[in-house]
Amino acid sequence: MGLQFNPPPGWPPVPSGFVPPPGWQADPSWPPPPAGWQFWVPYEASAYPGAGVGQPAGYQIPHKAGTSGFAIASFVLGILGLFLLSGVLSIIFGIVALVKIRNVPQRGKGFAIAGLALSAVWLATVVAVLVVAITGQAHRSAATGQINQSGSINIYALRFRDCFDNPDAASVSTVTAIPCTQPHNAQVFAQFDVAGTNSSYPGGASLRQQATRGCNSRIAGNLDRSKTTNTMSIRFTYPLQGSWELGHRSINCLVVDQTPDLTSSLLVAHPQG
Repeated sequence: MGLQFNPPPGWPPVPSGFVPPPGWQADPSWPPPPAGWQFWVPYEASAYPGAGVGQPAGYQIPHKAGTSGFAIASFVLGILGLFLLSGVLSIIFGIVALVKIRNVPQRGKGFAIAGLALSAVWLATVVAVLVVAITGQAHRSAATGQINQSGSINIYALRFRDCFDNPDAASVSTVTAIPCTQPHNAQVFAQFDVAGTNSSYPGGASLRQQATRGCNSRIAGNLDRSKTTNTMSIRFTYPLQGSWELGHRSINCLVVDQTPDLTSSLLVAHPQG
């Protein structure tokens, strides 16, 4: 004996062969069923011509559906969307939740939509930060290797001949590299490796001594004396212990002016480096 779904009075007509899927709930606007109403009755072909056999005897009306776990996961991960993986997972779970809620009525649509919105905001923010970071970096000519677009550059990425704005600080990690034809106040006139690069950190005093001797000995072969003035000074950069442990083992020799009004290289035609 088959069973067929028996809608209470006032409910819309049952489509041919209708079987409520798991999690199905009646529309709240429909009249409540009379007390003791039987939702499943023996199948009668005359009642619904052409209808197939319903669920077998013993079928139970499912309990009221809860909130979608995927929707909750999307919302939580959307809040944590600052981490790229969290944002991507939030979007995936949110889409899965909306598809499931559409097929099997459940609560949580608002959570899923909120998760998607939060993730979209986070991802847009990350992209914007990356764009700013990329566009704010200095660029070099592929042909000459010289700076051809101003921007931020790591102090250890400076090369021999590079012009830049000296920040006049005791310890720096980045500077603004500038094409030598544009106003600047400093230039790398020599660059050499620290002696004993495979040993342990030699200490600041030892590195300063190496830098002083090495830079002074390279002035004559690199700087154009006709372009230097008494407002300029010789300085150098050397790695601190943390930078040394990261593999930075070079010393930069710098010529620095008091004002950023230099618009050409201060090096001789064929510097020794």
